[in-house]
Amino acid sequence: MNGPDSEGNAGTGGTEQETDPAAASGPMNPGKPGPDTTARLSAMKRALGDAERVIILTHDNPDPDAIASAAGLGYLVRRALGLPVTLAFGGIVGRAENRALLGELDVPFERAEDLEFPSTAAVALVDTQPRAGNNSLPPGQIATIVIDHHPERAESSAAAYSDVRPEYGACASMIVEFLRALKLEPDRQLATALFYAIQTETMDLGREASKAEIHASLFLYPRSDPAAISRIRHARVPRAVYRSVHTGLENAWSRGGVVCVPAGRLDYPDIVAQLADLFMRVDGVEWVTAAGRYQDGLYISLRTFDPGAHAGDLVQAVVGQRGSAGGHGEMAGARIDIGRLSTDQYEELLESLFEEFCNQLGVSDQPRVPLIQTDTAGEPEPAPDGANET
Repeated sequence: MNGPDSEGNAGTGGTEQETDPAAASGPMNPGKPGPDTTARLSAMKRALGDAERVIILTHDNPDPDAIASAAGLGYLVRRALGLPVTLAFGGIVGRAENRALLGELDVPFERAEDLEFPSTAAVALVDTQPRAGNNSLPPGQIATIVIDHHPERAESSAAAYSDVRPEYGACASMIVEFLRALKLEPDRQLATALFYAIQTETMDLGREASKAEIHASLFLYPRSDPAAISRIRHARVPRAVYRSVHTGLENAWSRGGVVCVPAGRLDYPDIVAQLADLFMRVDGVEWVTAAGRYQDGLYISLRTFDPGAHAGDLVQAVVGQRGSAGGHGEMAGARIDIGRLSTDQYEELLESLFEEFCNQLGVSDQPRVPLIQTDTAGEPEPAPDGANET
């Protein structure tokens, strides 16, 4: 699976001798991929067989990790195998930063709902898995390739090539290892997207980051565009976000260190993830669950800073058979179909879910209080000691 830039020696894994000055040892080329990466690439090539093209599908409403991983895998397939590639996702890209990332990346994505999946095409899932409930893989369609960093699902074993590594903090790190093993130099736009994806997925290497994320980041940063990263991070935000923040602040309540954020109706699904990240920054908060309604779905995001937590297991236990759920140790999410529920039934469901989270986290016996409180005179609570010092 040697690409045009591979000089025919990709099979030597981490022992190859670099001849490109840009790939010399040091910050430009840290932590070289080993022989296992070469073996994975060979298995991926065999899995594609006689496919005439590859459809690369992300999870619905993709985040930066999904977008960049799909673009990186597409670049690999085109350059190393010469196969045409279609990148696609279901749902929408709503978050301003994610739309800015797509603009900077400048790689076309199709709507999965508009695609045909012919028998001559191989289908690759990135940052998601078959029947996870969060992608638009057609019913009955078997994925040829699965590349993901979430806990492995039994359905992934049906793929000709399944590469699931939950010990990784980002799917993009897996793609970077493949590119490096093939000596495929990412252009500046792709390097920027992959770098940004890893940073956002791991909160700047502070959340669930493994050595793979560190090595990939060191490799990518010198090749990325800092100005583009700044434009993405500081993209102009629609007013809908502030409306949801306002609703969340008014309605959020806590039991002990657990905060529940009813976000109301959402303009796009990823707002709940933004709210969960925002409320995790409140002093004394250990867990946050944010939930809101978008069209016929109830979307839930769960966050914690506890490195030993099992947020994915927790959200699956709470949601059960009512919807699809999953995640990592410190972050997780879920979706429940609520299209047939009345307003009262929806509110009852939301309340029961929040209380079940509190029960699972052992704080049900603690008082339920508004997150934002005022004293009896209606004045804000005093600032922490030293907060007003300059």
